[in-house]
Amino acid sequence: MFKKKNALLSTGLVLSMGVALLSGCASGNSNSNPDSGSSAGTAAKSVNLTFAVETPKDEETKQVWQEIVDGYTSKHDNVKIKLDYAPNDGDSFRTWLTTGLIGGTSPDIIPSRYTWTHEDLNKDLIVDLSSEYDKPNPYAGNKVWKDTFTPSILNEMKNPTSGSIAGITLQTLSIRVFYNQDLFKKNNLAIPKTWTEFLDVQSKLKAAGVTPFAFANSKPGDNHYLWAVNMMTNQIAAEKVRSYDFNNNRQLELNEIAASVDEGAVNLESADWTGYMPIMKEWSQYWAKGYNAMNGDAAKEMFLRGDAAMVMAGNFELKTIQDSKARNFEYGTFALPYLTKDQNPNAAEKNYELGGYPDLVFAIPKKVTGDKYEAAVDFFMYLSSPEVATIMGNKMYVATTLANVDLPANLSGFQFVGDRILVNFYAAHIDKKLNEDLVKIGQLYLEGTITEEKYKAELQKTLKADMTTVLKTNGWNKENGYGTKQ
Repeated sequence: MFKKKNALLSTGLVLSMGVALLSGCASGNSNSNPDSGSSAGTAAKSVNLTFAVETPKDEETKQVWQEIVDGYTSKHDNVKIKLDYAPNDGDSFRTWLTTGLIGGTSPDIIPSRYTWTHEDLNKDLIVDLSSEYDKPNPYAGNKVWKDTFTPSILNEMKNPTSGSIAGITLQTLSIRVFYNQDLFKKNNLAIPKTWTEFLDVQSKLKAAGVTPFAFANSKPGDNHYLWAVNMMTNQIAAEKVRSYDFNNNRQLELNEIAASVDEGAVNLESADWTGYMPIMKEWSQYWAKGYNAMNGDAAKEMFLRGDAAMVMAGNFELKTIQDSKARNFEYGTFALPYLTKDQNPNAAEKNYELGGYPDLVFAIPKKVTGDKYEAAVDFFMYLSSPEVATIMGNKMYVATTLANVDLPANLSGFQFVGDRILVNFYAAHIDKKLNEDLVKIGQLYLEGTITEEKYKAELQKTLKADMTTVLKTNGWNKENGYGTKQ
């Protein structure tokens, strides 16, 4: 292992590592280099790592990342870690990541997305960490590393066809409606639970001269439209495709989505999958004017000024909202209200949560071997420790992926209140063009420029074409169980 200022390994772990050394195996991962002259049990050589994170939006978050890095290096005399930054724009980020991996110029530890780790592992660009997850984590009381994570989240990190895990995940997301408590009290309004109650609240606010909702819909990356559609779609139609959850992890992955489209279970010209459209259009009457030109920051700022009573945001925006100097009112949060039979006869009449999937994901490029690899894995174990989860929860408002670690008080409003969504085919990491069409064509639909039928047809055309390509590219078909059969 690495030279520590504090004894962090139990005797049992030290002995087990010694056995590994005597057997000539520096690590259970084939990416380690046994001829490098070092192993998990030596501490003589200095190791320099470059650890990249997506560029934070504020300096405070950069300082927290540096605090975490310093916390690790203070325990290891022979490890130095340089903090680096990747683009935080989705398209630029993926280009940066792919270019670095293919060209061998990427940092030693890279930020990623959980679906990208599946793709990049299949291309042999990043390291398979599966065997490492069976080892004890010295920063978590020597518990087996895989057992320290929430099982459903770790399952989603597994490659859908091989079952391998090629990264770590530190955060899961939760989306909430933030509301102005002062405006609600002034207008004698209660927190709505159903969609009918939600519209009634907005109707009363509008009648009182208050803009009910700051809705960002200038581009796909604003996510407000995506979030709402995903929650509605799952309430109306998710149970119709539960049989395609081949690995029973309560989330359809790419091969499972492709299978459901290939066999016609998902058809975006069907009312089962487009029941959200008239609901979204009706809701839009309560959004701030110019919503199709309003981006996420503008919507949030409108809410913080008190010019709109509500806005949608994730726990990752909590720090900005809580610390804003522009806000002079008390705020609260609630889950986006659920649909009832009044909105759609197939409504499940219960909440579906967008979160619960892996986020804040990191991986190790295949080029990283020997001492660097051992140090990177050890740092991963530290990153996924209760110590770091506490720091990130209190200072970055990150909802941890670890099991049996309580969320800090500032995240109490983000505890799950419903089932996790099953289907997420509109997400950019699943189908980028469909993600764009959902919003761009949706803008025209909301404005009344195109009909609902045209909107449906265009979405189905994109989904069918893109999933056909996915099937062909990966060699998935009904005969091989869409990649589930050898």
